[in-house]
Amino acid sequence: MYLWRKLVIVVTISTLVLGGFAVLGMSQEKPYKGIVLHMACMADQYANYLKVLGQKFEQVTGAKVNVDILGYTELYQKITQDYATHTKQYDLATTDIVWTGQFAKKGWTVDLKPLILRDYEQIGVPDILPVMWSEGSWNGKQIAFPLAGYANSLIYRKDLFNNLQEKAAFKAKYGYELRPPRTMKELADIATFFTRPKQGLYGLVANGARGPAVAQDWMEYMRAFGGQIIDSNGKVVVDSPQCLAALKFFVEIFDKWAPPGAIGYWWDDRETAYRTGRAVMEFSWSIARAGYENPSISRVVGKTGMAMTPSAPSVEPQFGFGGWGIAINADISPKRQAAAWAFIKWVTSPAIQREWMLHDGAPTRLSTLLDPELNAKMPWLHTMLKLFIDGNGNYRPRVPEYSRIQDILGLRINQAITHELTPEEALSKAAAEIKAIYGQ
Repeated sequence: MYLWRKLVIVVTISTLVLGGFAVLGMSQEKPYKGIVLHMACMADQYANYLKVLGQKFEQVTGAKVNVDILGYTELYQKITQDYATHTKQYDLATTDIVWTGQFAKKGWTVDLKPLILRDYEQIGVPDILPVMWSEGSWNGKQIAFPLAGYANSLIYRKDLFNNLQEKAAFKAKYGYELRPPRTMKELADIATFFTRPKQGLYGLVANGARGPAVAQDWMEYMRAFGGQIIDSNGKVVVDSPQCLAALKFFVEIFDKWAPPGAIGYWWDDRETAYRTGRAVMEFSWSIARAGYENPSISRVVGKTGMAMTPSAPSVEPQFGFGGWGIAINADISPKRQAAAWAFIKWVTSPAIQREWMLHDGAPTRLSTLLDPELNAKMPWLHTMLKLFIDGNGNYRPRVPEYSRIQDILGLRINQAITHELTPEEALSKAAAEIKAIYGQ
């Protein structure tokens, strides 16, 4: 048995290596032997196996990729400092979709468009879903290559939604069937119904921590209410009636439905509240979906449903899209850039993406989302595909000023949920501060 297992492992590794050569279009001469690339990576669920793949890449080209796993704020600070000071600490970096405009304007990362066009067939460009390119596209440039696509969805406890007693009690109280909510009113009704503090159960959870966590979570609700931060004419409209309705709803989450302490939640805290059975619903990124089935971290194994996020009346449903591109530092030498590009092609190839998906990775390819074996293991992939098809990667404005806008909202939205400011005051101040950035 041991010999058979060892043979299977050898064959699997050989398949990946040979597949890598096919994708890279090179012989087995290991043209980048001796090169060690350094990559800064967001500490999401996918990161640990990306670290493994960074080491496996050495078998393909001779180049090793060492991966530093960093928290969201630390990652942004480290790579922007590295780029601005030209210290060349990192050759590669995962790049949040919302940093696209800033990085493109600064010229910090390599425009990959000429390389993509050159290697179009090798890469299999049509297999990458159109929305994925928003992870790095800006004004005709592609400053990062799609690495990990995230769909924002409603996550809910399907065991509670399908419980006959719960269904009967809900219908008796609200007059309609208990099901995944389609409107924001239904979301509020269901959150109220399942909020039972004496049982340690709370209907809806969101991020409240001051900074990017609360700003980005509120933007999901802003989108559901049809709000925008900047309209198509470049006008700041964050104090619109739609945004105000979204903020009032968001405040209600923390006042009525979220677990105690949620005002201090970051992404990991929100996910922990759901995985431990305290929260019944959340708006969450699809990268977290596999973790709900992991018994080492989840108490809700087999109990999770994934659905489209609800919207306010008359708002055309658009689903949040986000995720990470992978970018090459524009300061590094041409030889290192070539090795970095080889790694990007290899790690995003169909064979390697499929392997990565089996270890908490995130998809960018249609073939990955339709793969029969992956769908058997991850039946939620068909829902993710629907969300990607209608995904909106621009509701969080990918403008060069995004980080400053996020800082403003990270303060003002938090002040609203802590009742330091009324929702009207919070958005009025935010609008004035964002308008000042643009001289409006």
